[in-house]
Amino acid sequence: ERVPSSDIENYSEIDKKAATIYSLMNKGYSYAPKEIISNLNDTEYAKVIESDIKGITGGLKWERYYPYGDVLKDVFGKVSTIPKEKLEEYKKKGYNTNDLVGTSYLELQYEDYLKGKNDLYKVNNDNTLKLIEQGSSGNDLYLSIDINLQLKLEDTIRENILKAKKYKNTDYLSEAYSIVSNPSTGEILAMSGQMLNNDTWKNVNTNLITKSYTVGSVVKGASIAVGYKYGVIDIGTKMRDGCIKLYNVPIKCSYKSLGTLNDLTAIAKSSNYYQFKIAIGITNNEYKYNMKLKTTKEDFDKYRNIYNEYGLGTLTNIDLPNEKLGIIGSNYSSDLLLNLAIGQYDTYTPIELMQYTNTLASGGIKRTPLLMNKILNEHKKILLENKFEQVGKVSIDDVYSNRIREAMNLATKSGTARNYINSKYNPAGKTGTSETFIDTNNDGKMDTKTTSIQYIGFAPYDNPEFSIIVIIPNIYEVKEYDFSKVYITRPISQTISNFFFENK
Repeated sequence: ERVPSSDIENYSEIDKKAATIYSLMNKGYSYAPKEIISNLNDTEYAKVIESDIKGITGGLKWERYYPYGDVLKDVFGKVSTIPKEKLEEYKKKGYNTNDLVGTSYLELQYEDYLKGKNDLYKVNNDNTLKLIEQGSSGNDLYLSIDINLQLKLEDTIRENILKAKKYKNTDYLSEAYSIVSNPSTGEILAMSGQMLNNDTWKNVNTNLITKSYTVGSVVKGASIAVGYKYGVIDIGTKMRDGCIKLYNVPIKCSYKSLGTLNDLTAIAKSSNYYQFKIAIGITNNEYKYNMKLKTTKEDFDKYRNIYNEYGLGTLTNIDLPNEKLGIIGSNYSSDLLLNLAIGQYDTYTPIELMQYTNTLASGGIKRTPLLMNKILNEHKKILLENKFEQVGKVSIDDVYSNRIREAMNLATKSGTARNYINSKYNPAGKTGTSETFIDTNNDGKMDTKTTSIQYIGFAPYDNPEFSIIVIIPNIYEVKEYDFSKVYITRPISQTISNFFFENK
């Protein structure tokens, strides 16, 4: 750029190539190898080496190979030259200034294992180089991903979004997310985020750990645990479903009158009223029509502490850098406490929802979701492996944890979660519907009310080996006189659970 164009016009093609090569020869330290050209074919490589030019050597450069193209490519991460701000750190580890390193996600997480080993040369007095140690490729990272299940999940999500888009009032439906896991180990078997934009599909798998959503009634497994924990309810506690009216707060009800409920049927039929009564109970008050209910941060903490124990509202520590937390509300009021109890206040990422589901499935035992299964060196020796260790346990008695699983099993037989997983696999599950808002004209204001839907499930409920979460944001716009409903969580869960059990 500093050379006048009038000068460049006088250079021949040979001159230009010579200037380029000379520039590359002068990059970095004088004693370090300089890469002049790469990706040569065999004939080109032989021609250069056989020319026997003093100081010119050749060799292999190790690169990542992705046998399934773009599948999970964003989760694998990127490899590039060392970022300037980390140059000194990497040099202390023995890296050259022009080495390639993992800069995001799995590539960054396991860089110390995945990095190859450079050829080692001795610099002679005449500046020639003598090879004294041959380089090698990096170690092999084996993932827990079942590639056939992964491909099936991606195709299934796309197929069902396209089907849903044929219905009216689905203008804002453009994305869907799902994760499949082994709840007894925390291993991620498949994970997919798909986005449709102007008839073009885009993998948005990293949204599974960085974007959060209002998830609705799927949290009721944890919120009823709050009732058990603080003695507001116990096994068999009955109440008749109805509506709650607090002072200065609009009336709040279940989606329909559900009759007399106990702790099992409250989950199976997804009663909001039952959860509202628990929320009022933890404030040490009894419900009275139009009562003034004073709430404190401590009341919210009672919920959030239990939610955290399950995996909601806290980082899962999945082996992917850049994991983000959902939004934890900072305001406290009676209305918001009731909303928190039914999943309509704080937001959670899909990976948080997966850890929560696995904790429910495991009877309150919490494990870290991981993609790494093992890492082997060139001699197939295990250098690192997933130990499937327990990282926490929910602070309620096992009898209550089993009761929650029983309630979710009942939901698949006579409740809201029927037919999401084939009954022959003895599943448990919970559905969720949430009110959401989007900015439709990019002015920074949430101007349109939408509905999002969710599903969590596992099977068999008493000895689970399969778990799934599905999140469909903004599936349709809420309109006063339009009651159309489009649910695609069920066919996604049906298809993937059948595929898993038929091919395990």
